[in-house]
Amino acid sequence: MSDSKDDSDQSSSSTGSSTDFDFTSTSFQPLRVLYSRKAQIPVPSAPHMDNVSGFESKFRLLGGYDQVFSREKLNEIYAAASSSKKIAVPQGQEPVRRFLPHQGLISAPRPARLQRNIFTKLEQMEGPLECLHRWMTERVRVKVYTRKQKGVRGYVTGFVEIFDKQWNMALSDVFESWRRRKYRYSQNKLCALGEPKDCSDQLAKMGIRLPEVSVKSVHKKYVECTRRMAQIMIRGEQVVLVTPDTSKVVEPVASSS
Repeated sequence: MSDSKDDSDQSSSSTGSSTDFDFTSTSFQPLRVLYSRKAQIPVPSAPHMDNVSGFESKFRLLGGYDQVFSREKLNEIYAAASSSKKIAVPQGQEPVRRFLPHQGLISAPRPARLQRNIFTKLEQMEGPLECLHRWMTERVRVKVYTRKQKGVRGYVTGFVEIFDKQWNMALSDVFESWRRRKYRYSQNKLCALGEPKDCSDQLAKMGIRLPEVSVKSVHKKYVECTRRMAQIMIRGEQVVLVTPDTSKVVEPVASSS
């Protein structure tokens, strides 16, 4: 009895009543329709929709849920909407902007790119470097004292062309003067160095012309050397002091015998 009762319950659950499978009925049960093998689609030719929102949007275009679904009518609606948005432009003619004057592009100058170099930094220097920058712009002749291993070597006068914060500077119209001790020039006894040779001819062939150095005896132990050059580069580590040159430029002294 129990087995026959279970079979009847299973058959009745799979089959169901006519109102349970009728989606227009108030007793429609969708869960039973999904699990039933004998459920039939009321309209087999109905189009498949991806989701409920797609179903609602298509019937909203058709005019409501009471309208008959028609793919041809939807295509006509889509075609009319796309043609109203696009304006045909004759061939060879540029399209005309449909913006109001205040909606157009704003013409603005392109900001200049910040360029940081030695010339821009010179204008922002302060202190002694600012004073040196003023002498450079006003073309004031300066006097630069240079150092040697121990003490002051001499001085260089000229016009500052350019410099940096490490006091490396380039001078033009240069007059240089320095002192050195007198040496006894004798034959070189170091075998590794060999005999001294004059390289003036080789430098002349290479287009290198060394400035002529004038030597003058100023003490029994020292001589004063002077020379004139068009330009010179002084490293900052050799600079001792920089002052305006108030004295007259001394002409190169003739070489002493």
